[in-house]
Amino acid sequence: MNHFRFTKMAAILIGLTAISVSCSGDDNLPDPLMKPGIYAPYEIDWTAAADSASQTFIERFYCSEKRGDSEWVFSYTEYNKDNNSGNCYWQQAHAMAVMVEYYNRIKNSKPEEAATIRTYFKNWYDRKGNNYMSKHPEYGGSTGFGADWTDDVCWITIALLQIYEATGEKIYYETAKKNWEEIIWPRHEINPYGWLPGRLPDTGANECTNGPGCIVACMLTKYERDAGNEKKANEFLEAAYACFEQQHYVMEKDGTLGTVPLSYTQGTCMESGRLLWKLTGDKAYLLKAIQAARGQMTSVRMNTRYKGEMVMRNENTSYNDENNSIFHAVLFHWAARMIVDTGIDNHDSRIRGELYKYINRHASYYWTQGIDKNQGRWENSYFSPLCYEPREEGTGGSLGAYTSAAQAIESMCMIKDIKFD
Repeated sequence: MNHFRFTKMAAILIGLTAISVSCSGDDNLPDPLMKPGIYAPYEIDWTAAADSASQTFIERFYCSEKRGDSEWVFSYTEYNKDNNSGNCYWQQAHAMAVMVEYYNRIKNSKPEEAATIRTYFKNWYDRKGNNYMSKHPEYGGSTGFGADWTDDVCWITIALLQIYEATGEKIYYETAKKNWEEIIWPRHEINPYGWLPGRLPDTGANECTNGPGCIVACMLTKYERDAGNEKKANEFLEAAYACFEQQHYVMEKDGTLGTVPLSYTQGTCMESGRLLWKLTGDKAYLLKAIQAARGQMTSVRMNTRYKGEMVMRNENTSYNDENNSIFHAVLFHWAARMIVDTGIDNHDSRIRGELYKYINRHASYYWTQGIDKNQGRWENSYFSPLCYEPREEGTGGSLGAYTSAAQAIESMCMIKDIKFD
């Protein structure tokens, strides 16, 4: 039935008009006796690298104390030195994903540090993730996490669900579910095709919104199904179908999405297709996810060449605005989930290895070329939007670029023990 639904949807969409709007120092230094890695002059200890990158990321960008205009949330600049993080909202979700990744790795081995991070989760939650629209009930909703930009709310909802998965604390799940039922999904009614609109009061849909929207719906489907609430699970699944339709419609032949493809829309299409395949058993969704993955890795619209191979391009819109540099983090995050899913080999025996190489390339360049780890220089060294290009010393850092680097390294730590021919 699900496969029929997918092919029927594809046929219907051929006749539709597109609605697309693209939217502490470190000891892990080279040992001349170590065997070189494929993208590094030495074998990287990925656990040590991830510990260093994530600990420093949290220290520098999470305001664990009052820093200017921010407290208990992530700031645009290190230690909120520019004091300009009042409207830093959707980026919170991607930064939180890194913190959750780190927490999941250390919660059993470092219980005291894990307890501290759980406090960070709760404090962040109490601050509504820095939502500047939380006091506007027409957008903020009863949870205070709503906003006029639908994709912002989707991302924050994914973050809440990830914190719930990591801690088991129901408050995060209950809030995420309310976000979906009260704020996110009702908006599909104003779109002529039943897709999620990008921003109220506009009705137009885009892949920036329907990608994360599909992931939320899929996650809620699984939770409700596991709890035995099949009726509610089916409601969420129907919504996931609708959100995936929009992504399918804007996918180009090369696997990229939209007129100006972005790494985070590629990543969300990968994960939403994979999750729908897991929920339904219909491989058509997985094959679309694989197509999006290859589009990310091979398209010149997504990459630039470095040392003869593809690396992600700088997606920032201007030199002074590095918000978009956080998009790479989304791709790294979801790609790791595809790499660890061995069931994919039954439908495509190569894609997981291809993604592994792509993530390894970026993480290795970040760690060996993207930041100065030498003693005495680490304090003033920050990642740049390009994995192979260090930021000029003394120019400070950005939440976007550092999030992407830390996520790449955390993702590599997650997949480091997987072997491919």
